[in-house]
Amino acid sequence: MTSSKSTKRALISSTLAILMCVAMLIGTTFAWFTDTASTGVNKIQAGNLNIELQMKDNDGNWVNAEGKTLPFLVNGKIPAEGTQILWEPGCTYTLPELRIVNNGNLALKYKVVVSGIQGSAKLNEVIDWTMKLDDADFIMGSEHSLAAKNNDTADFDSFTISGTMDKNAGNEYQNESIDGISINVYATQDTVENDSFGNTYDKDADGTPQFDTWYDNVATTVTVAATGDTVVKDRETAPTIQTTVPAGSTTANKLTLIKSKGETPANITVVTGTKALTAEVKLIDQDGNKVNAKSGKFFTVSMELGKNLNVVNFYHNEMALTKVAAVNSLTANDQYFYDAATGYVTFTTDDFSPFTAIISDSAFNGGNGTKANPYLIATAEQAMQIEKLNKKSVYLKLVNDITVPDEIYMSGKKFVFDLNGHTIKLEYAEGVKPNNGSVLYIGGKGGNLTINDSSAAQTGAVIGSDKSYPNKVTSAVRAGNYGKLTINGGHFYGTSEGTSCIFVYTNMSSGSKATVTINGGKFETATPSNGTYFVLNHQDNASAGCTITVNGGSFKNYNPGVTTVDPVNAKTGKIVLGAGCTTTQDGEWYVVSK
Repeated sequence: MTSSKSTKRALISSTLAILMCVAMLIGTTFAWFTDTASTGVNKIQAGNLNIELQMKDNDGNWVNAEGKTLPFLVNGKIPAEGTQILWEPGCTYTLPELRIVNNGNLALKYKVVVSGIQGSAKLNEVIDWTMKLDDADFIMGSEHSLAAKNNDTADFDSFTISGTMDKNAGNEYQNESIDGISINVYATQDTVENDSFGNTYDKDADGTPQFDTWYDNVATTVTVAATGDTVVKDRETAPTIQTTVPAGSTTANKLTLIKSKGETPANITVVTGTKALTAEVKLIDQDGNKVNAKSGKFFTVSMELGKNLNVVNFYHNEMALTKVAAVNSLTANDQYFYDAATGYVTFTTDDFSPFTAIISDSAFNGGNGTKANPYLIATAEQAMQIEKLNKKSVYLKLVNDITVPDEIYMSGKKFVFDLNGHTIKLEYAEGVKPNNGSVLYIGGKGGNLTINDSSAAQTGAVIGSDKSYPNKVTSAVRAGNYGKLTINGGHFYGTSEGTSCIFVYTNMSSGSKATVTINGGKFETATPSNGTYFVLNHQDNASAGCTITVNGGSFKNYNPGVTTVDPVNAKTGKIVLGAGCTTTQDGEWYVVSK
């Protein structure tokens, strides 16, 4: 009886449930079909980034070099421990041959940085460190790549590091010594392996250290000195930050210096190839109030940043400070100096807020040398690094007016140089006589230089030396020995007597001719030589003739359409107008157009 009633109740409940479901379906216009399914997923394995630094010993064996202070070779051998290394002007010391081995299963890119000088930091000021890899010279800190380990075969690069003391170093460097150096190898993943969408997911991977000391939170309090300056620092030995407060610059009784990680102001531009490091620095009195310097006074702050960096800008909040050449040149407010040997940035300020260092990953002001992000050239020192670049194709952009002390020698590679409305000028030091007198040179097999000016006003210029030298041909740009030069824009000046805008020559023994194509730009020389303006000029007596083809441009006191290069010597190269081009005269100027 009970069982029967229970069965009936169950049937009634089921029937009602079915009816409710039917009613719901009737009241629904559309519904998605749904289903579930599952499957197993292959093993997820993280890649392994693993490098080893090795050195070659006196027996020619490769041994682990990690954690060691590397000795300098004497007569090609590792000297006995304790051997004193004496440096003198002009000498060169080399470290043992090194190699970087990729023991991991990920391709990587790496850079080598001299980081720890064992001995005199002062002596290091006059030592030029170079890296040679596969018998080619590279800039310290340049980027290289290694393939992933394949079974038991590990990819590696062998290289040497040498230091050469400036031959002009003076007596102030006597009795200084460097006993050894330490190096850091920074490695990160390379754009080789592919995910589901390609190999660009790690294009922004950066192997630069994280500058922990810059971000360390520090706080220290001192009592203001009764007389003289007050120095506030976080520790007595190798402080990460210290501030010098001149006597009479504040009425505070106690001073507390605080440093912590800060936020980079939004108006500071961080371009490709650079990074911003921002520290919040505060100086407060005994009551917690912000301390500012009295009118006409300023504080001097020294902060540890890191050695051998390329600090391209330093900001106080959003204002760029003025860079000076040495610490003792900090004579006014809002100036800074970065010492690569010690790793400290020292600056002046009359109040405190965020301070930002802009650091470049290369020897330039930013960029990575590609068409989309060219290397940015802001100083003469950076311009002189161009010839050391190891890329087959390099894009460059001038971002300041600069004066270089010597010719920029470019050879065997493709260079695209954007003047960007700025001027590059050659100015030799007094008494210096050049081997050649051009601002820019292109040559060598595969050497190809294109000069553009992307500025709207077309104010970019290349200006030759304003000095003339006996038996020397000076020019704004010269091309020789297989070099190819293309000019699309810019203003090219020859400023001394007989100076050319463009000079082309041939190696007379090999017949390696150079070629020039001019599509635009302005060309002028200031002073004629024997009544002739050598705006476009060929080497005399060239055996295989070089050709300058003019498709466009404006030329002062010079008509490229009728110019005879050398009526006496028929072997000299030619200057010709491009197909369909004509010349029209406008006063002193001759304009070439189609």
